[in-house]
Amino acid sequence: MSNKAYIRVSTERQITALQRKALKAEGCNVFYEEKMSSKRTDRPELQRMLSELKVGDVVLVHEISRLSRSVKDLLTIVESIKEKGASLKSLNESWLDTSNDNPMNEFLLNIFGSLAELERGLTLQRQREGIEIAKKAGKYKGRKFEVEIGGKKSEKAMQAIEWYKEGKSVRYICKTLSIGTGTLYSLLEREEIR
Repeated sequence: MSNKAYIRVSTERQITALQRKALKAEGCNVFYEEKMSSKRTDRPELQRMLSELKVGDVVLVHEISRLSRSVKDLLTIVESIKEKGASLKSLNESWLDTSNDNPMNEFLLNIFGSLAELERGLTLQRQREGIEIAKKAGKYKGRKFEVEIGGKKSEKAMQAIEWYKEGKSVRYICKTLSIGTGTLYSLLEREEIR
């Protein structure tokens, strides 16, 4: 039996130190950490943690939204933890403790899971509205691409353009340079090649 910590932030730029420190103070000795959106259920560290759970293990999270922001996914993850004979606890939501079959915990899990999903939806809605306002004002240019002339990965951009002009296939260029098709097309449009 061991305390296993699941730590997640949404982007590479965000740091996990606060979560790690708090979970370590709670006695966690195994850490599963990732930097990716909670929208994805195929998160490698989450899947690894679920597969390595043993009877009596306790999964600790800093807060419920670190595990998932979708009620459906959250309930599926909680069920997977319970099926392994393990339990789930949250540091910030003291009511979240699945080690006993308390109907009130199940109820609260559904309520707070729904609130996390609502919060995420409202944030995305405000973001879209802000982008529309900025576009109308001519201030929104879209996100900056790393793969562009003068960007972080300028060499890739120049190689992609060169190969495109030589007639190499889009698939070949993207696969060889490890860039997305959308990134390539955006680069070609910005350089007025396509």
